[in-house]
Amino acid sequence: MEQNKDIADIQAAEAVFHKKKKFILCYHSFSVMNFKKARVQIRKIAEAAGSPISIAVVPAFGAAPESEAEEFREELEKFVQEGYEIMLHGARHRADLSLKRSLQGKLALLISNNEAEFAGLNERLTQALLKRSLALWKAHGTGKPSGFIPPIWFGNKFLKQQALEIFDYYEDYHGIYKKIGDKIKKTCSKTLSFSIIPNALLGLAQTYACLRMLLPGGTHRLVFHEKDFRTIGEKRILNMVRYTSTMREKIMYKDL
Repeated sequence: MEQNKDIADIQAAEAVFHKKKKFILCYHSFSVMNFKKARVQIRKIAEAAGSPISIAVVPAFGAAPESEAEEFREELEKFVQEGYEIMLHGARHRADLSLKRSLQGKLALLISNNEAEFAGLNERLTQALLKRSLALWKAHGTGKPSGFIPPIWFGNKFLKQQALEIFDYYEDYHGIYKKIGDKIKKTCSKTLSFSIIPNALLGLAQTYACLRMLLPGGTHRLVFHEKDFRTIGEKRILNMVRYTSTMREKIMYKDL
């Protein structure tokens, strides 16, 4: 009996330790251009994790046929009804090269292959593009997104404050932010993403991600893109999700 009690105490302690380690599981860049593949991938990731995940949605429709646009809207509504969390992910993800940007912003475009949509913009242009993102969502989406994630996590000195006047959460590469009264609370969070990592280094990046999840501290973000299912492979992605789910408690942004 005493031995059984010791085992129970150890298991209880492990459960408490596990609860202190959390992670957010997010699928990035769900759009009208990729939703047919992405919706399958998202549900497989959620099944491996044991519950719905967060989805970063690109709301622009571009020149998509109306039939596909409507199917995309229906898929978004299904995700919301099934308990998935929606984060807004820019307006169209690709940067408008005609907009004036700072030198730092131009460098961000070079690094990101012109996908850092908000990088280096001034206050007026930032506000206009942020409003456009929200307007596109309202035209096509359901409910209110939990937060805003700038494409490639590149923002500018105005974006965080402006985004938090509209959304509950904003994130950059280093953390997640929430406005509480007049103050902004930062949750330290390591971004573990693979989409821009060279194929030769993907194995090392996966090992590093698993080690980060094993260590205590932080609410890390495990992020997957459609491309990862081609480069990493579905089996490895799902195994990584299952492994992480045993090491940490999966939460959503709204749980912070």
